Amino acid sequence: MYMTVGFILMSILSFFLAYVWYRRLEAVGCFIEPLRNRLGEPDTSGEEHYTNCNSHQWVMKNVVYGSYLEKSEGFRNFMMNRTMTGTLLLSMFLGLIPVIIVYILFQSYIIIGTSLVLIILSVFIIRGPGQLEVSNLLLKWQREQNIDSFKIGDLAYARVSQRAIRNWIRNLILIGVITMVAAPWGEEIPTILAYIIASFIGIAYTYMFQPLAIISMPLAVMIFFIIGPVILILAGLSLRSMHNKIVKDEGMRL
Repeated sequence: MYMTVGFILMSILSFFLAYVWYRRLEAVGCFIEPLRNRLGEPDTSGEEHYTNCNSHQWVMKNVVYGSYLEKSEGFRNFMMNRTMTGTLLLSMFLGLIPVIIVYILFQSYIIIGTSLVLIILSVFIIRGPGQLEVSNLLLKWQREQNIDSFKIGDLAYARVSQRAIRNWIRNLILIGVITMVAAPWGEEIPTILAYIIASFIGIAYTYMFQPLAIISMPLAVMIFFIIGPVILILAGLSLRSMHNKIVKDEGMRL
């Protein structure tokens, strides 16, 4: 029951956020249109580099050399000046935080079961990816400036930010449709995933572990326990390669 309700709520959340970002996208379009009429359409394929504009300076200041670097510099100075105290505090922090996180996750899993995964995904959907946040902040800053001083490069950065918002709206709609379609079978999805994993382990044990165990038991154990991480690593590399290809095709990015 929890999974079905969770999928429905996640779908509603996705559609609602898509509507909210669509309203923002309309406002961005109204802001960009006068600039496009005055400056023309910029090249956002990535071949042209716009460095002589205010937006580029904003990105360098707030993204490349953001405030997080100042915080890390302060932490580094603290560790250098108070090494013993810093080491003790850091040890306590690194020791307690994982325990607290595991305890919270374990108690949450006891209460709501596998719906915990949907809650984690919902938090990501609400926050959005990092590029979306940067794009939103850049557009907010641009709309507060005097657009008469804007150059073609500023329009290029606005176009890239607009594209990031448009892509996120598309992803939200896709997530909403998938979760709504999957909702009627929500309770069966964890069972299906567990069955797939168990079947994979059973096949690996029957056709890989047992034949190798006849030759060498240590070799069979080693291969049996590393095959899972190897597959996950290969899958991660494949997804990263696909993502890099998509990013390259999209052109200019923040």
